[in-house]
Amino acid sequence: MESLGDLIIRVCDRSFGAIEALRRVFGRSKVETISTLDLESAMKSEKSTPVLVDVRSDSELAVSRIPGAITQHEYEEGVEEFAGRRVVAYCTVGGRSYLFARKLVASGVNASNYRDSILGWCRVGLPLESPDGQPTNEVHPYWRIFHVPDEYDVKI
Repeated sequence: MESLGDLIIRVCDRSFGAIEALRRVFGRSKVETISTLDLESAMKSEKSTPVLVDVRSDSELAVSRIPGAITQHEYEEGVEEFAGRRVVAYCTVGGRSYLFARKLVASGVNASNYRDSILGWCRVGLPLESPDGQPTNEVHPYWRIFHVPDEYDVKI
């Protein structure tokens, strides 16, 4: 049986997919998505590492992040520094990051949404880091209803 958290993620995925399809009907620029595997590979690339932007709340950011990520605030303060680089936004399940990526795409930035976001990252067992850059297994899943693998320590 599907958990409530998984149901919410599935509904969000379909809803944002429908919104994106409708936007395309009206000629709006497409917001690309990136998979966990492709993001992990891109983050290891020596040629064109994307700017990974964490758009979660301060309480979520205070627990952990995907290694190499910067906050939305850090991105917006240094936007000129990142000009010409692909931006990949993430949050918990891909909703807030979709809205941020959509805003960037509308302004001409090469941006994508990491729809699986931090929960997808954790579900395949990838590492996290604390705000000071140290390895951690702690994660803030936004709501307790979202499943996090047992090897991670949920902090809300």
